[in-house]
Amino acid sequence: MGKQYNKVIKRRRRAAYVAKKKAAIKELVGKSGKATKSKVAKPKAVRKPAAKKEKVVEAKPDPVAEKAKPVDVLGPDDAVEAESATKEKAADKPQQESAGTVES
Repeated sequence: MGKQYNKVIKRRRRAAYVAKKKAAIKELVGKSGKATKSKVAKPKAVRKPAAKKEKVVEAKPDPVAEKAKPVDVLGPDDAVEAESATKEKAADKPQQESAGTVES
């Protein structure tokens, strides 16, 4: 308990010291006779209320139709043949390209 009480005493001493110091400074300033300039209060900047922005409503684009499937266009029998033909063409292209690069 003694340490905490010492802290209280220190705070009181410090507060008294600061008060004496301030009083001494005020006396010196008062005796000096110098007139201090008073600060001119600048007018506070007044902000204009912000204009309310209107929300721009963008028209949503019409939904785009889904891609047509081969079954829809050609029919069920022809669609199977068309799919197999495209797969064969895709398989042939990499072989042709690799063959061309080997020859050079």
